[in-house]
Amino acid sequence: MSANLIVNGDAEAAVGSTDGSPVTTPGWTVDGEATAVQYGASSYPAATDPGPADRGNNFFAGGAHDELSTLSQTIDVSTYATAIDAGGVQAALSGYFGGWQTQNDIAVMTATFQDGSATAIGQAVTIGGVNANDRDNMTEFLLRTATQAVPAGTRSISIVVTMTRTDGTADDGYADDLSLILVGI
Repeated sequence: MSANLIVNGDAEAAVGSTDGSPVTTPGWTVDGEATAVQYGASSYPAATDPGPADRGNNFFAGGAHDELSTLSQTIDVSTYATAIDAGGVQAALSGYFGGWQTQNDIAVMTATFQDGSATAIGQAVTIGGVNANDRDNMTEFLLRTATQAVPAGTRSISIVVTMTRTDGTADDGYADDLSLILVGI
């Protein structure tokens, strides 16, 4: 199997924001105010809130003012073309997703398989969407996973993390420890 193919999936490649304001988020193309935030920043999850056991200093959040923001990257998997085209390669996605107390702001991660022309092929796979009910109205991160066959002809995989605000003034859709591993290569 491959290593984690998502660049900076743990939000640790730069210093995180201390107040939710956007900071540089290496490896990701940002639309809106999505950013890395430090655990323990004012009005954000603490390092002691339930979540990844191996968490670092930062996690991803939707931003201080946005209703919708995204982080995206496209991963070149053409080096695995022979195995992919022969069938049997699986994409294993995982990540921790959460939010703030009783608010239903959410984060989801979608992987879209693309051919050599960057045209979507096969069925995309989405994980996340942890709402307040899932979290028992607590601030926490919950692990979500999915595994799906990689369609023959796949040469890249587009990863998009979408954070959506439904309550409050900040987009408190959270994500951490995001991973895409190819199995069977």
